[in-house]
Amino acid sequence: MWPTFAQFYNLLESISFNPKVWPRVADLLGNQWFCCLDGFLNTTEVADLRQAFKLQQEADALKKAGVGQDHQFTVDRSVRGDYIKWIEPKEALPAAQLFLQRVQGVLEALNPLLFLSLKDFECHYALYPPGSFYEKHIDQFQGSSHRLLSFACYLNPQWKEAHGGCLRLYSASGESHEIAPLAGRLVIFRSDLVPHEVLTTAVNRYSITGWLRDQPLNLPY
Repeated sequence: MWPTFAQFYNLLESISFNPKVWPRVADLLGNQWFCCLDGFLNTTEVADLRQAFKLQQEADALKKAGVGQDHQFTVDRSVRGDYIKWIEPKEALPAAQLFLQRVQGVLEALNPLLFLSLKDFECHYALYPPGSFYEKHIDQFQGSSHRLLSFACYLNPQWKEAHGGCLRLYSASGESHEIAPLAGRLVIFRSDLVPHEVLTTAVNRYSITGWLRDQPLNLPY
């Protein structure tokens, strides 16, 4: 059952990351379907990932993101305007390798608490250039339910309100709350139940976005 708007608003307030926080995160995800976790990455880790991201940009590795999967995949700039680069574990730079290990730790911490049978994850760098956005959507593909938990980890030091680019989450009644893409912040939410959008950004907006899955990536959808 969806929370009331008062509950929705209060539970979107951030909690601070520490090694003992996962039961609280699991409680929020199990009962309210989302959690905002500050300090998931420290300042040095954010800087290292930004440098890895910059190297991908300089290599022209980022591509226009699309919507849908397989034969339904299309690139539509009226729906989303970000550029992405999937992070392949065997090719990832050291900073990205450490991030992947951190996400694996998230999966292993939440799996016994949520009983979701999480088995794998996927993620990509995401750059929203000035003027870009992503319209309201949910993250599970039509006809495929393997993405169970979505996450976004932000890499934007000195982010200001005027920069825009907030993540907006919606309740079932259509009420919403916005989360700023602050450096080191991790947002986790149910892929199938939480409509969300990325609001228009006025500056380059950097993040790593991904999904925890109940099926290994090497199996077909």
